[in-house]
Amino acid sequence: MIYQGLFNIIDLYLKESKVLYGNLDEHFRSEITHFFKLDGKTLKEMREEIINFLIDELTSFGFDRSYVELKFDDPYIEFREKEMETISSSLQLYDMKIAPLVYELFLEKIVDYLVNGEIAPLMLNLKSNGIIPLEFIMELRNLKNLLENNPEKRENLRRYIHIKERVIQKFRGSRCDIENLETLKDPQDRLQLTYLVYRIIDFFHLEKMFDFTSIKQYLKNNKEEWLIDIPLVTLKNPDIYFCGIYLAKHLEVKIDDERVKEFLFNLLEEAVSEFESPLIEATDGLYYFLKSIDLMDLKLSDSQMDSLILTDSKYFQPNQLKNLETSQLVVILKILKMYGYLKKFGQEKVKAILNEIDYRITKEGITQFREGFISSEATYYVLFANYMRNTLSKLKNYPLLEQVVSRIYRNLEILDFCRETNNDLVSELFYSCESLKLFNCIETKEMIIHLARYLFPKNVVEKIQESHVIAHGNAKFRHLKVNKITGETIY
Repeated sequence: MIYQGLFNIIDLYLKESKVLYGNLDEHFRSEITHFFKLDGKTLKEMREEIINFLIDELTSFGFDRSYVELKFDDPYIEFREKEMETISSSLQLYDMKIAPLVYELFLEKIVDYLVNGEIAPLMLNLKSNGIIPLEFIMELRNLKNLLENNPEKRENLRRYIHIKERVIQKFRGSRCDIENLETLKDPQDRLQLTYLVYRIIDFFHLEKMFDFTSIKQYLKNNKEEWLIDIPLVTLKNPDIYFCGIYLAKHLEVKIDDERVKEFLFNLLEEAVSEFESPLIEATDGLYYFLKSIDLMDLKLSDSQMDSLILTDSKYFQPNQLKNLETSQLVVILKILKMYGYLKKFGQEKVKAILNEIDYRITKEGITQFREGFISSEATYYVLFANYMRNTLSKLKNYPLLEQVVSRIYRNLEILDFCRETNNDLVSELFYSCESLKLFNCIETKEMIIHLARYLFPKNVVEKIQESHVIAHGNAKFRHLKVNKITGETIY
């Protein structure tokens, strides 16, 4: 997910990428055709057989087994209903569900080879086995030389490529501490931190590394502790009832749905009676409430939604909006978009929010307030707001990617799960990763060039700029998308 844009750059720059894809197809498709037949097996059974075979073969080539196994833990591998209906052979199964991940495994190592001398033996082995063609190796070597003559870009690329590895190292090394977050005394700390950590685990598909038994038991047996509303809710400090609902749904914990629904409807009444404008006065709390409603498959009436969202014009004066966090301003727009209120709200109110967001975009980065600090959370939400509105080009000259990468490394360095862990550090790490997802999965020319400028020498950037396509049709890796309304990954 955080390498998709990088793959696009490599694919657009290297002329021989087609030859690479052809070689990979010839090798693996012939094996699948020869060794695997459905013959009454279910698609899931056949998928597991093929994956186990590929893990063994890729390991024999020199890939790290755990690295390959992690790749095949990606949720992309799961079948969608339509896919179950259309796949009728082992080769179709491979082409549709497995091959894109295989291409990415090779591309990840190919990119790593550009900055990491330790990958050379693997590349030689792949060449000797006829997997990677000589002409591709030669072209890749030229790019490697170009980077060696541009040490700053080479270092940027090295740091970028190793982000996932560094996150995995940090979380794997802290496995016991993460699994024991349930033992924190304060239910608020326990649920908020577990939720934020789980979001990062889920982002990198690391679930199989962890045993979530303790938190599952806590959610099941202590709902009176977590099914409560707390004051001072922010995106860094989400409401703990939402954390509980989210974790229960994703960890498949059975909870008392009727009790949860009753709690949510009571919360609705309290919000309407307490706030004149829940959307402005309790933005983040409303956001988590609406997300909880969606998680529980509940529907609110039009009048109930109106009472939560419709807001008097007095709240949209500059002296009011300037006191809101940047991320809060974007969340307001996101709520309006998600629930069809943009037209009802009126152009003037929306414009007032957008104008206030623009005050937060500075040469140094994106700040959480007009005179505030640079924030990964604010950066993500401003990126998303411009994606939502098709205005990403206005951000093209700001050094956002450099700041995102720098903050990931800084937060990983400071983060220590065995001591008192700061929610801000985990939250900033999560939003930095989400920003990388936007840079990679929004396949527009602006975003690809933004990546190229930070990671590659001028020659590469110029070639990308001259290209008439954003992504080649023959590129075999996945082209994941981001939902323009929810921000969720589209597989």
